[in-house]
Amino acid sequence: MRLPAGLASLGVMLGYAALIPLYPGFGLLQPRGGLVMLTISLAIANTLVWLAGNPAFSAHARFQLGVAGWIWILVQAGAQVYLHAVAG
Repeated sequence: MRLPAGLASLGVMLGYAALIPLYPGFGLLQPRGGLVMLTISLAIANTLVWLAGNPAFSAHARFQLGVAGWIWILVQAGAQVYLHAVAG
């Protein structure tokens, strides 16, 4: 699950980068942190997915970590789809 999460996050970041020339309100540091904040946020989500594969945690904790990470990645992907629909 780590590789698909990483690829999905990369897709979200590339989608944001493709949005920058379409709408001048989006950039590296805007709005509210822009691409930098998105990258940090997705790094945290990927860390959760990575921790979900750690056998040191209980199955319940691993499930919660994995689901939380994937929910955040999917929320960001959905936001990208919405932003592209509005900007384009």
